Amino acid sequence: MQKSVLVESHESLFLEQGWLLALGFYEGWACFRIQHKEWANLEPWSLGTVAAVSNLSAYNEVQDSSSRHYLEPHAEGLIYHSFWGVTPSAARIYVQYPPRADLGSVLSVPRTTTGDVGYINGYKSPFDGPFSPATELFTVKEKYPQFQAYNPLNDSMYNVMLNFDQRHYSYTVIKDKELIKDMLIGNRRVKKYTMGPAFPNAMNLPSWLKDDVGADLLKYSLEVMEKGG
Repeated sequence: MQKSVLVESHESLFLEQGWLLALGFYEGWACFRIQHKEWANLEPWSLGTVAAVSNLSAYNEVQDSSSRHYLEPHAEGLIYHSFWGVTPSAARIYVQYPPRADLGSVLSVPRTTTGDVGYINGYKSPFDGPFSPATELFTVKEKYPQFQAYNPLNDSMYNVMLNFDQRHYSYTVIKDKELIKDMLIGNRRVKKYTMGPAFPNAMNLPSWLKDDVGADLLKYSLEVMEKGG
């Protein structure tokens, strides 16, 4: 039987007030300073029954009866930071973020829902934690993931469940070019996270955040990353 090999709790990866965060989008890097942090109490989410050697009929957006997404901030002034675990342990969970863009694919080995690439299971990220760093997600308003489950066993899984641990951050957008440069080239302690897949469908900035950061700073961030300093 496979066993979890996690040596550090995901809780140590949550950010604190005053910490720096850089989120990478197709158009450039949006840089933030965390102002406040709040924990969130999310009930486990049921993906339902998954037949033997089969998958769900479609990706699940994980939303409530009012069509509000669990992992999408309800306001533009918030960033959500989430990790997740799954039960039964053998269930394979695949993520698209943004929708129709696979996370966890390998360029030389295309990911498929039933394949051996690009999924997380309960052996690697148990339902009761600690959750795998590979499940880490940062989300902003208008951007949220979708989940798919595959059952590799010869018996049905009658209730595949996801369990979430989440923090909400308020923030200020950093517009100081020298600080942005220090963040991106590693001169300052910062959490850097690529939004969505690295290739081939990198995530676009939502229009409200693109306007807030500004085209000039986004272009500058790409130049810094290209030159490396």
